[in-house]
Amino acid sequence: MFELDWLLRGSILLFLLKGFGVTLALAFLSGAIAFCLAIFLAAARTSRSPFISLPAAGYIELVRALPLMLLIFGVFFLSKPFLGIALTPFQAGIIALSAFMAALLAETLRAGLNSIEKGLIEAGKSQGLSSVQVFRLIQFPLMVRRMAPALVSQFIALLKATSLTVVIGVPELLDRATVLSNRPPFQPLPVYLLIAFAFFATNYLLSLFSNWLQKRSEK
Repeated sequence: MFELDWLLRGSILLFLLKGFGVTLALAFLSGAIAFCLAIFLAAARTSRSPFISLPAAGYIELVRALPLMLLIFGVFFLSKPFLGIALTPFQAGIIALSAFMAALLAETLRAGLNSIEKGLIEAGKSQGLSSVQVFRLIQFPLMVRRMAPALVSQFIALLKATSLTVVIGVPELLDRATVLSNRPPFQPLPVYLLIAFAFFATNYLLSLFSNWLQKRSEK
């Protein structure tokens, strides 16, 4: 039988809650950075100039082909010898997650850009709008609205992927669960079940939000 009194103590729950805060910070910060990068990558990928589209395509294909854990290790361990920058585990996790998710989001956003009717773009240009204004006022809002459910789904994947940063010592939820599992009374199963429930509850709410966005976008 498992004794759960120790796990439900305020100090233990606060310890895990702080780890979950780090997890959410990783997800939201890297998600925001990745989204901004993905916009530029998607726009560059659809450019008619090969000098712009080919580097963007190369980056997207290269990063998508690499395991995320390898990217996390690479950013953390190679930043010092190659760039002379000593990154903290949290900083390295943000960079690796942002770089990886940007490549995935870029393809999602590119699909959104390609779904926009050419007549809308031509109508904007006929009104004297520049290419930048057409993108900002027409393409970007439509792209985000149409791809919003897919973007939420990608964020769910990102939230789960933050647990991989445990390999470089980021004190996120899984790392703190491991710490507790190695302390008396040495009962890892209840700890991992608790964090599994935390991830499930959060991702389930996000899935409901994604479904709501999907229904709204279809109206």
